[in-house]
Amino acid sequence: MIELDRLARIRIFADLPRDRLEWLGERVSEFSIAAGDVLLHEGDMPARLTILLDGEVDATQSAGGESDEERYVERYSAPEAFGTPCVMASIPYPVTLTAKSACRLAHLPEAAFRELFVSCGSFSQAVARVMTDWLTALETAALNRSRLAALGKLAAGLAHELNNPASALASGLQYMRKELDALEGSALALGRHAVPEDTLDRLYALVIAKASNERAEAAAPFAQSERESRLADWLGARRVAKPWRVAPVLAAHGIAADDLAPYADELSAGQLDAAIGWIARVLDLRTVMDDAMQGAQRISGIVAAMKSYSFMDQGPQQEVDLHDGIDDTLMVMTHETKRGIELARDYDRSLPRLQAYGSELNQVWTSIIENAIEAMEGRGHIAIRTHRDGDDAVVEIADNGPGIPADAVEHVFEPFYTSKRGPHAHGPSMGLGLHIAYRIVVNRHGGTIGARSDANGTVFRVTLPLAGRHGASHDDAPLAGPVL
Repeated sequence: MIELDRLARIRIFADLPRDRLEWLGERVSEFSIAAGDVLLHEGDMPARLTILLDGEVDATQSAGGESDEERYVERYSAPEAFGTPCVMASIPYPVTLTAKSACRLAHLPEAAFRELFVSCGSFSQAVARVMTDWLTALETAALNRSRLAALGKLAAGLAHELNNPASALASGLQYMRKELDALEGSALALGRHAVPEDTLDRLYALVIAKASNERAEAAAPFAQSERESRLADWLGARRVAKPWRVAPVLAAHGIAADDLAPYADELSAGQLDAAIGWIARVLDLRTVMDDAMQGAQRISGIVAAMKSYSFMDQGPQQEVDLHDGIDDTLMVMTHETKRGIELARDYDRSLPRLQAYGSELNQVWTSIIENAIEAMEGRGHIAIRTHRDGDDAVVEIADNGPGIPADAVEHVFEPFYTSKRGPHAHGPSMGLGLHIAYRIVVNRHGGTIGARSDANGTVFRVTLPLAGRHGASHDDAPLAGPVL
């Protein structure tokens, strides 16, 4: 006979009256296992409740993927019961239980478990509390996984965005390091050929005047090719070395034969060659330096936007500008929007700053915009509009995607619900992005979030109190108005 006081120490049996404990003791079957024996296998369907009376067991879970590795979850000591949610919901065991030491256990058949649940109020209440805790832990774990998945996707996108300017900067610096030696040679050539000082001053003035022309006066490809060809012929006729290499640089900056003709008339062939070579290398290096600077500025801009997006080095709650947050979000999502998404902004700049959890609001904009991009399969139009409605700031994000099915609109903010099926699904969706957005807007800021949708697109509407969180949340007002 199993000790009843031992059973009474287990959470789900703690409130059972004496007669029900005795009833329970008559229906459990006791057994033992040695250290290292497997008690339950992950994925097995439950046929009974397992009770640990003495000893310790380790819970492990498969790591996922192609490997057979298992990760340690937790160690349990007697007395304890395993499988309450699994028996109640008829779902597989989520972990494998292995005896850490010699264990004394008991089994309660599923039929007896369900009979006790129906006949004993204190037991059904205890089981309900276990189920509530289990569901809360499951949702918390799923939310954390969803956040980590979103963070990983964002990090991958930022790495891609940083790679291009970083590569341009690195290759530019490498090129400049090599070309500096050639520039020094060109400067020495000017001295060897005794180019007059006043001519050097005029050459320098020409370089300064033409240095910004590459981008300011960009010509059509065919016209630019014609310029280069004519200039190369002119340079070749005057015995300038490698005219096919020099001409493209000069022509790109708007230098034509007419600009160089005065120097050809007053300089010897050697002096002219040295002067042309020096001009070309200075202009080429300036162009590469400008490109490298643009790459560095792009990197700096992405990092600054990411710091602002996450509100790094700032308190969790502060006065925020909604428009800055939306723009920062669009900046860090450039990798998703630049290939086929047309963005339109209609901001009411008179909106005051509001007290809010800035990084969490940015997560809301990220979830809504990402949802729109996935719905449109990466190609379409997104319009973002802000305005004031009484004491609230309103943000509307509209897309011209295929819309959300009518029977799904009212469920889009529910946990684990997703309408991303069929052709609009991009990878696995846990259905938590919009649920997290709902919790941030409603629970954290006292605002509202809703959606309307038809065949022409979807509009998400977020309202946030300008005076901070309301004492009570808004009533859910029906959304009306045309969709993009």
